[in-house]
Amino acid sequence: MLKTSLVATTAMLLWAICYPLITLSLPYAPIMLTAFLRAALAGMILIVLAKLLGRSMPKGLTVWIHIIVIGLTATSIGFWGMFYAGSLISPGLATVITNTQPMIAAVFGWYFLDERLSKTSAVGIIAGFIGILIISVETVLVENSQMIVGILYILIAATGVAISNVLLKKLSNKADILYTVGFQLLIGAIPLGLLTVNLPDNYQIPLNLSYLSVLLALALLGTALPYILWFWLMDKAPLYKLNVFSFLTPIFGLILGSVYFSESLSLYQWGGVFIIVVAILWVNKFSKNKTLV
Repeated sequence: MLKTSLVATTAMLLWAICYPLITLSLPYAPIMLTAFLRAALAGMILIVLAKLLGRSMPKGLTVWIHIIVIGLTATSIGFWGMFYAGSLISPGLATVITNTQPMIAAVFGWYFLDERLSKTSAVGIIAGFIGILIISVETVLVENSQMIVGILYILIAATGVAISNVLLKKLSNKADILYTVGFQLLIGAIPLGLLTVNLPDNYQIPLNLSYLSVLLALALLGTALPYILWFWLMDKAPLYKLNVFSFLTPIFGLILGSVYFSESLSLYQWGGVFIIVVAILWVNKFSKNKTLV
């Protein structure tokens, strides 16, 4: 279905802006403070919006356990790894390495959601990952030693996001989208807030227009909106089909890195981009399960 594909692509584009925005926030505030404010602000906005619209609160112990675990994996672990990685390596490379997530999620989806990959789907996902490796290999070779630590943070974040995607899939059509996303962001913000306790007692959050603009963009465009779109998508197709669209995020990330941070793509990296696009088309055209396009 074309509409679903367009929504998935939009969500990936919105998530791709996060690493450049994190880089822009570094001169203004400690990294974990921005992560905490991003999650808390986005969560509060969504909960207030749900309340104003008269939405029903999530009900049932199982639903709330899922929301709590999603908050701890997607927001606490995901943002922790994402923000620390964003302070160590370039935005384009960070966006690229993040997208090992579809491979991890495919394994979790197979085990926990009984989503059996066909051979053609598995080939497409592997091809997409190969495209990621091709895009990143040159940058890996020229980065300094802190790159290894940055990649480790990203892999931890990707694992957290993969776990949360499985749980979000289980919650689709079982809880209101605004409350679910809003509460998981607020719950996930708590551990991030605890990481800021070592700030000086007299520290004040910077209130200049530049930082507030970056923070609002992270909270609304890079967090609240793509999470809502992603939750909506969970009821439209198998998780592995949705996750293959995640391979678009590094393409968007590298384009943004080229425009704003003077990162450039080599011929090899353009080859990786081509492989990723073919992989997405392959998975959605030849899979036997519910289709996206």
